[in-house]
Order: sequence, then structure tokens, then C-alpha cells
Amino acid sequence: MLKISKRDIRQGYKGIKQLAKKAFERGDVEKSLEYINHCATVAQQFNFIYADYELEDLLSKIGAKVLPEKPKNYQAIKNRVVFYDDFCLSWILAIQYIEALVADNKEILYITSEHRAKSVNNIFEAIKKFSKLKIKIFSEKNKITSIKEIKNEILDFCPEKILLHIESFSNIVPVLYNIPDCIEKYIINLADQTFWLGAGAVDYLLEFRQFGVSVSQQRRGVKPEQQLLIPFYPVVDGNPFQGFPNGIQKEGKVVIFSGSDLYKVLDKKRMYWHLVKRVLDTFPEVVFWFATKVEGQKLETIDEFIRENHYEGRFFYTPFRRDINEVLAHVDIFMGTCPVCGSLMSQLAARNATPILQYYYPGTPDDETEQAICVNEDFQISYQDEDLFMAEADKLINDADYRKKQGERLQRAMVSPEQFNDMVKIAIDTNKTPTPLNPFEMDYEMLDNRWFELQELGHVDITPYLIGILGKKNVLKYCPFLFIKKQLSSFFK
Repeated sequence: MLKISKRDIRQGYKGIKQLAKKAFERGDVEKSLEYINHCATVAQQFNFIYADYELEDLLSKIGAKVLPEKPKNYQAIKNRVVFYDDFCLSWILAIQYIEALVADNKEILYITSEHRAKSVNNIFEAIKKFSKLKIKIFSEKNKITSIKEIKNEILDFCPEKILLHIESFSNIVPVLYNIPDCIEKYIINLADQTFWLGAGAVDYLLEFRQFGVSVSQQRRGVKPEQQLLIPFYPVVDGNPFQGFPNGIQKEGKVVIFSGSDLYKVLDKKRMYWHLVKRVLDTFPEVVFWFATKVEGQKLETIDEFIRENHYEGRFFYTPFRRDINEVLAHVDIFMGTCPVCGSLMSQLAARNATPILQYYYPGTPDDETEQAICVNEDFQISYQDEDLFMAEADKLINDADYRKKQGERLQRAMVSPEQFNDMVKIAIDTNKTPTPLNPFEMDYEMLDNRWFELQELGHVDITPYLIGILGKKNVLKYCPFLFIKKQLSSFFK
């Protein structure tokens, strides 16, 4: 069986980067951008780096090649802000910032792509109510056309500032290197745990937790004075409750809900599934509901877990639910995932006064539950000792009064929309962080190994992707060990 190594992945990444450079040198900018996109895909999947200034330099050169020179007599119009959005989703960090900018009396141009506008346009209903906001949807005939159109829209609007809500690779990055320096550029560092492009093109990072502050300083080359720390709160989008999964009888039961992308509950020790089993085996009154985005073959992990432990009628799973806020309002307890837990679900639980049960491996650097919630009050929510975790489970499950009080405490601890608006105003108007920065040292090898484990566990198979992008000749040139393993794998089939 062909087994790829970390070395193979890094060599493959470097090989694709060389192809991007060569494509640019021969004048094929579109192909160069395509390879850069592939680089970002590989780097974000494994996060062995968090920024690449060779690619930043290449994107800067691409901007200079395909776009006119920066205008020399640019005049920004006061209080005008461009909000550029690659996600176009209402329930992550877009509405929060737009509402804060509106509260600060900013005039806003919201820009997104045709693809996003057609596929995930649920943000538009939420933002079209603002009289000082315009929406522009750019075409995606090809990347160069998009780049030109984005720049024209920005310059026509004459903003003072640009807020960026972008993916690992975004068409706007070459534009950022080619617009007047007086336009201040801020990236909302939503994906602070992963690689993304644009670090060299922005003036400020809008961080939301100390983990991101640390990574940006230590691995992205960002200076502390570029970081503006603003804890966020989750948007509630108003989708009505769709009900419990068929088979859940809530009366006399304690319903624990958990959910995530499946990769967040996969590791060699299967710790998340071990904890779920301990909870279900210890507390017969518990029923467990898990929601995940993936379907098909990858759900065999869950089916096998139910069959092996005879949890039919006690463990239920559903696809990702658009009514996620109402789900968290109707269940009794939210259990975070492991080895990775996202902040959005924890915050939605806290917003609905639903208590949280959370375990992290000892030494986990991105243990973010307290970081995401404990703004107005600092107290322990998560545990790194399994027995303490089970003791908290016991209290939450068997003591309804404790459960209620703990949920209410979480709700009070969260940042409020009004607090968030005030912090955004300070950050954007003064370029000073409204929350102190407290970076900490962390074990990057642990993080590196965690991402690579997903490949080893079969959740991700990067091998055909690398070989398909590089081609046989370039695999031999840039990834000789992968080439040899591929040949041997084919021979012994």
C-alpha cells in the first residue's frame, strides 16, 4: 500500500510552487494562479506552514502584471469601507462586523462572487436592510477578469478601509498589492489555525483569540502592533427548529448534543468516541445526538460505533442542520468535540444558556472554549483530566438546577453585541487593540501531527491529488521518494 510521508507532502508543495513560478515566468498568469490555489489547498490541509512569503511575492508580481499601476491621486472618502467576503454565510464572522460598522456610521460596499451568491446567499436578507450598504457580485469567467473587476469596484467606491473575510486562496490578494497604500487593509482571521494567503498584503489582523495572536506572531511574521483582538459572538439567523431526530423521546431523558466536521473527532486514540461511550454507559438516562456535514462512506465510523456498542435508540446522527441555534436551545447539554473543538458551537450553546461538557488532551494549544466564551467572567469550562470530565458530566446530567445555573453563567460570560460593536469601533477607528494581546508558546509539532493523522486515518488522501497536479515527470523531479513508492505500489498490486 502506498503510504505518503510528511516529507512527500512538503516536497509536493514545493514542486507545485515551482510550477506556479515557471508558469508566471512564461507569461501564463492564469495557470500560475491555478497552481497557487493548489499550493494553498495542500498547505491548508496539513498546516505545516501558516504563511508563505514566496507566494506572497509572486501574487504581488501577478497584481503588477495584470493590473494598471496604482493611481497617484487617489482620494479616499471618509467612513467608506469595503467588506470583501469569500464565504457569504450569515452564521460566521460577517454579519457581526457589518452591524458593528453600521453602528459606527460607516458606508459599506459588500463584495462577493457569483458562485457564492448563488450557492450560499443567506447573508443577503440580513444585510439588505442597511441603507448605507451596497452589494456587488463580481463575475468569475476567469481569475484575471475577476481580479480586474474587484480592483475597479474598490477604486470606484473610494474606501478608506477594506475588511477581508477570505479563504486560503482568494482572487482579491493580488489586488491588495496593487491598490493605494493609504487604503488600510484588515483581515478577519477566522481561520487562525490554518494556512492562508494575504499575510503580506494586509495592514492589520482582526484576531478573535489568543491562539490566533500567538500563531500570527510566531508563524506568519505579523508584528504585535498589527493585531487587533476582538472576541466575537455568534449570529442567530432565525431558522425555526426542525425537531428532534426520529426516535428521540425527550421525556425523562437528558439529551446531549454534539456536532462538527468529522475530522474534529478523529485521532488514533479515538478519544472522543471513548468519552461518548463512557457517558452513555455510565448514565442510562442520556441520549446522544451528533450532527456532521459529511455523508456516505465516511459515516461508517459512526455506524460501526452504534453497532458495536448496541446504541440503537440511544445514539442518533443527522446531517448538518441549518437550525443549529434552535437545536442548541432545545437540548440539555452540548458536548464539544475532541481533539479539536470549534468556538462557534460552544458560543451558540452559551448564547442559549445550554451548559457545555468539554474535554481536551493535556497540552492542547488551541483549547478555545474558555477563550471563546469567558470575556465577562473567567471560570473553568473544559477539562484535560478524564475523571474530572466525568465528574462534571455527572453534575450536569443528574442535577437539573446545576445544569440551569451553569448555562446561565455561560450566557453572562459571553461578549455582547454592544460590547463587540464598541471594540470594533476602537479597533477600526484607532488601529489599537481593544483587548490586550497575550501570546503564548505552543507545541507546533502536536498541531502538525494532528493534521497529518487525518491522512493516516484515511479521512484525507492527498496522494492522487499531488500526483494529478504535478504529473508523473514532475513527481519524479520534485518528490522522488513518492515516485518510488508509487512505482512499487503499482508493481505489487
